[in-house]
Amino acid sequence: MKLNKTLAIGAIALATSSYATAALNIYVVASNGDRSATQKGIETLLAANGGWHFQGNKGTATNGSDANALNSNYGAWNGTYSGTNVVIRTSYIGAAGAVRSLAGLQPERYVVADGSGTNSTVDIYAATNATLNGNVTNGYTTNTPNIAFSTVFQATTPYNGTYQGITFDALGEIQVGVSPIVFLASQGSPVTNITSQLAQNLYGSGYLSAFQFTGNQADTNTIIYPLGRNSDAGQRYSVLAEIGYGNATAVNQWTNTITGATTNAGDKIVHGGTVTSLALWPRETVSGLDSGSAGNSGYTTGALLASALTISSISPSAIKNTFGGAIPGATAAYFVGYITTGDYTTTVATNSSATLLSYNGVPYTSNNLVNGAYTAWVYNRILERTDARNSSTNTLGNPKVASFKDDLTTTITTTTGNANGGIFVGDLNVGRTADGGVVTPN
Repeated sequence: MKLNKTLAIGAIALATSSYATAALNIYVVASNGDRSATQKGIETLLAANGGWHFQGNKGTATNGSDANALNSNYGAWNGTYSGTNVVIRTSYIGAAGAVRSLAGLQPERYVVADGSGTNSTVDIYAATNATLNGNVTNGYTTNTPNIAFSTVFQATTPYNGTYQGITFDALGEIQVGVSPIVFLASQGSPVTNITSQLAQNLYGSGYLSAFQFTGNQADTNTIIYPLGRNSDAGQRYSVLAEIGYGNATAVNQWTNTITGATTNAGDKIVHGGTVTSLALWPRETVSGLDSGSAGNSGYTTGALLASALTISSISPSAIKNTFGGAIPGATAAYFVGYITTGDYTTTVATNSSATLLSYNGVPYTSNNLVNGAYTAWVYNRILERTDARNSSTNTLGNPKVASFKDDLTTTITTTTGNANGGIFVGDLNVGRTADGGVVTPN
């Protein structure tokens, strides 16, 4: 009896091992602006094939409860597609990073988890090692992507032709949706509108008096600081192009120390707190690109930037100029930054009274966007290499991966492209041919 029990346990272990070994691994790299529609699209395909489980940096999720999946910047899905067990690892590193990774077949970090467990995973870009020891809350693995999404045209990025000694393939780009971008001011700010010119001045100089936004003499000693993204982010490129600043021009963006922030038990979203110190973002190298100077980098994800915009206050003792000195007469300060409506909905709207700003005097509404009055938006695109379906260097050469990519394209375009404030690309009455370019009627 004992022998039979041992054999049975061995058989179960072997079956479980075979099941895991047989799993088809698919690696997705994308921008934060694509996150909600893409995650919802993957969920839809897996649910149609019998269910799914997800592990990500915001927690775990399963059928009927997808909030943690939609909010996670890194994670793994486990389910079945077309009769095959699949593990789909997603890494929402940024639009430019996604272009670099797919066009140059550059490896990116992914979670170690296979999506079947119950633990949250770490922020893989905060992890310092690649420990693959079964502890899914630590470390990361690396792989080149099979599927990539981007919210910027490849031409907007530096990853064309040969750059930094790497040859980048010319990618095919299919528009699958639209991500609105909104400007916000942290709670209590007197600012209600930002213009292209003010945005140029703000990101160029590193701070402005709130008087320049409001025209109210009482706001003269109130300081406005800009927050933004790093060079992997399509939102950075598109916003700098949109405001006419130039996406290759250095900016002055800030980082901060926050005390007293709250972390939600369910969705792990961090919000609120008081800023006790400020500094220009440190010079750093992101995906091989040196930011070149302090201030010219920023947050790795839109979710992190959104959390920073929910702060309750900035301590007057933290106020400083870009050289680290005092700003004479300054008594209060606030942040201004840009995020997608998806990050606004999930992180800001329910956790903060941050102010949603009008842009060039036009408030954000989906109607204003689709008809051309509100111009801060980007296309969501699924990308494909020219060699994708017939090359051993990219596993779209696997027919099932190629089929999944095609089904995901259709699902986002027709079904999930409006997730968390996104807009179906077919609903646009206008269009543009470049990031930040002229918006014209279709």
